[in-house]
Amino acid sequence: MALTGELSAAILEAAITLALALLCAAQWRRTRQPYFGWWALAFALFLLRITVIAVFIATNDRAWLFWHQVITGWTAVALLWAAIVFSHAAAWKGRYWLLVAFPLLWSYVAVIRLENFVLAAVPAVMFLSAATLWTGIVLLRYRRDETRGASTLLGWTFLLWGLHHLDYTFLRARGEWSPWGYYIDILFLLAVGAGILLLVNADLASRLQVRTLELEQLSRRMVRQHEEERRRLSLELHDETAQVFASVKMQLGVVRERAEPEMARRLDRALELVDEGMRGIRNVTNDLRPSLLDDLGLLPALRSMVADFAERRGVNVTLDAPDALPVLSDEAEVALFRALQESLSNVARHAGDAPAHVEIRATSDDVILRVADRGPGFGGEHSLARLEAEGHLGLAGMRERITALGGEVLLKSSPGAGVAIVIRIPVSEGSSV
Repeated sequence: MALTGELSAAILEAAITLALALLCAAQWRRTRQPYFGWWALAFALFLLRITVIAVFIATNDRAWLFWHQVITGWTAVALLWAAIVFSHAAAWKGRYWLLVAFPLLWSYVAVIRLENFVLAAVPAVMFLSAATLWTGIVLLRYRRDETRGASTLLGWTFLLWGLHHLDYTFLRARGEWSPWGYYIDILFLLAVGAGILLLVNADLASRLQVRTLELEQLSRRMVRQHEEERRRLSLELHDETAQVFASVKMQLGVVRERAEPEMARRLDRALELVDEGMRGIRNVTNDLRPSLLDDLGLLPALRSMVADFAERRGVNVTLDAPDALPVLSDEAEVALFRALQESLSNVARHAGDAPAHVEIRATSDDVILRVADRGPGFGGEHSLARLEAEGHLGLAGMRERITALGGEVLLKSSPGAGVAIVIRIPVSEGSSV
C-alpha cells in the first residue's frame, strides 16, 4: 500500500513537472529568453529524476539510485543557473563545470564506494540544499520593478525548498515522509509555476508597454507630418493663390476705372466675388495653420479663435482664461488649438444659437481646456468612443492628438443640459515632446 501511494505521488509530481517543462519551453520558443530555456532544461531533468527514482523503487537496482543522485544535483545546478541568467544575464565560465562534475563524482563515491549512509548522504544533501538556497537568494536580490512579485515568490519558494532538502538524511531517506515528501515537493513546484506565470505576465505587460510607446511615437510623427503638410498648404495658398487673387483684383480695378457704367457695375460684382474668394482663402489658410499661433503664441490664438467664432456665428461665447500658460511644445500647442477648433465646430453644428463657455486653466501638472454649451445635449448612451464609431471623425482626430501627448478627452452630456468637452494635457509631456 505504501509503495502504491509513493508511486501515485511520484506520477502526480511527474505530471506537474512535465507541465512546467512544457510551459518554459513554449516561453523560450516565443521569447528566446535564455532563462526560460534553462528552466525548461531544469524541469526536464527534474522529470527524469522522478522517473529514475520510480524505476529504482520498482527494481531496487542501485544503478538507478546512482543516476537519481546525479540528476538531482544537475537539476539543482540548472535551476541555479537559470536564476543567475535571469537576474544577471551572466555567461557560462569554465569553472562552473565543477558544479556539474560534483554530483557525478560524489554519487559514484556515495552509492558505489561508501557503506556509511550518513557519510554518503550528507555531502550530497548539503550540495543540493546549498544550490537551492543560493537560487532563492539570487532571485530575492533581483530588483526590477516589473518582475519584483515573480522574483520574490520564486526566491522564497526556493529558500524554503532548500531548507526542506535538509530533512532528507533524517526523514525522507528512512521512509518517514513517504509519500508526503512528494506532496511537499508538489507544493513547491506549483509555487514555482505560479512565479513563472507571473514572469510570463510581466513579460507580456512589458511588451505591451513597449508596443504602446511605439504606437504613441508613431501617432506623434503622423500628427507632426499632418501639421507640416497643413502648414505647407497654408503657405502655398497664402503666397501663391492669394497673391493671384490680389493681382486679379488690381487688374479689375484698373479696367473698371476706364469702363462704361454698365460694364463698371459688372466689374464691381466681379471685384466682390474676388473679395469673397480672398476671404475664403484667408479662412482656409487660417484653419490650416493660423498665423496667430506662430506669430503671437497659443493663448492669443485661442482668444482670437473664440472672438472670431462668436462674431461669425453670432453666438454668445464667453472665455475664461489665465494671463499666461506654461511653456508647451509645438505639438501640444497645436493639439490644444485644434481641440478648441473642433469643439467650437461641434457647438456650431449641434448647439445652434445656444450660448457657450470656454474655460482654459493651468495647474502645476496640466493644462485643461473645457468647452461647454447650453444646447439640447444627448443621452448618456453616446460615449466618446461610440460617437467616434458613428463617424464623428473630428472627435477621433482630437482624441488621437491629445492621447498621443499623454492627455485625455472627456465628454459629458445629458438631455437638455448641453454638452461639455474637457481636454487635459500634462505639462511635462507637452513640454518634452
